[in-house]
Amino acid sequence: MALNTFSDNKRKNILSNATELFLEKGFSAASTSELVRRVGGSKTTIYSHFGNKAGLFTAVVDEMLKDSVQMFGSLDLSELSLADALTRIAQQYLRVVLSERYIRFMRIVVAEVNQFPEIGKAFYEHGPGMSYTEFKRLLDERVARGELSIRDTSRATDLFFGTLLHRELLSRLYGVKTAPLPERKKVAAAVADEFIELYSDQRYRQVKSR
Repeated sequence: MALNTFSDNKRKNILSNATELFLEKGFSAASTSELVRRVGGSKTTIYSHFGNKAGLFTAVVDEMLKDSVQMFGSLDLSELSLADALTRIAQQYLRVVLSERYIRFMRIVVAEVNQFPEIGKAFYEHGPGMSYTEFKRLLDERVARGELSIRDTSRATDLFFGTLLHRELLSRLYGVKTAPLPERKKVAAAVADEFIELYSDQRYRQVKSR
């Protein structure tokens, strides 16, 4: 099948079925033969568009995380107030990263990364790594606008996501906690406010308080 005849619907069908296959069997036990049995076509079609099984896994991760990662490009966060922009980001990441599907994919990566390091690299680069890069860029822009006073925006990025996700994510990942995070909007707003309190420029605080 030629690349230009590989329709969006066909791609979505393959990725949807590949997602379920990885979740059912893990990375190593999932086979392209089984995927072809479910979606039709041939292994050649799968390999011509995704390269190999790791490439397919990467595409699945991209599809799963596109709402959170693409949020920086799809929303004009520059037009939002600092508090609204940070709260919007925090809400979105709590929704995605604490979802059952994301947690299950993290467990797959952790279980198989020693044997298949490429999937760990793909998961990080196409998920947390990309998100952290985009968030750092947003902070750099807000520093340039005088809204934030941050010497190290990389460190500030780690602090934001660590405060937002660390304990809750670990408790879900290890199965200690299975229920959804209550009052997600309230948590997102609180983390955004604490971040602004820590890093906002004194002049910005004065304007905001008027």
